[in-house]
Amino acid sequence: MKNAIPPGAMNMHEEERRKVASRRDAFWHIAFWQLMAFLFLLCFVWAVELLDLPAWAFGTEPAPFSLYRVCLLSAGVIAAGVAAIGYTYEQQRALLRKLLETCMYCHRVKTPDETWEHVELYFIKHYPVPMKRGCCPDCEKMLAEVGEESVPASSAVSGRSH
Repeated sequence: MKNAIPPGAMNMHEEERRKVASRRDAFWHIAFWQLMAFLFLLCFVWAVELLDLPAWAFGTEPAPFSLYRVCLLSAGVIAAGVAAIGYTYEQQRALLRKLLETCMYCHRVKTPDETWEHVELYFIKHYPVPMKRGCCPDCEKMLAEVGEESVPASSAVSGRSH
């Protein structure tokens, strides 16, 4: 008996690991859309040159196609894209790494002045966005095991009684 693991289990584990890895870095989604914007600019540069859009839009004399001009503009767009996407991607990741040092027990966040503050209060102070409250299935299960009555997540966390 070489392996006690079922044949399909390795593939399922690998697929789950890939899903978790892709969710781990939420900033790639932002970088992807920044890349799409720069690709659009690159296409626009080529369309302007190939279709001679300034002559069409402003009624000026048509200009001949210039490979040097379009390559120079394309290089500028590509350089700006690489610099902007790479820089903002790394800055966002660094900001999040510095921003959130949390306690694994009470879930408080370490603030810049070295005090510990509840995560929700911290975000309300620094990032005034509405927060949705809920209770994960594991916590609901734990509450049920402790003897608490299992209640819907929205009323359990917000403190409303039923």
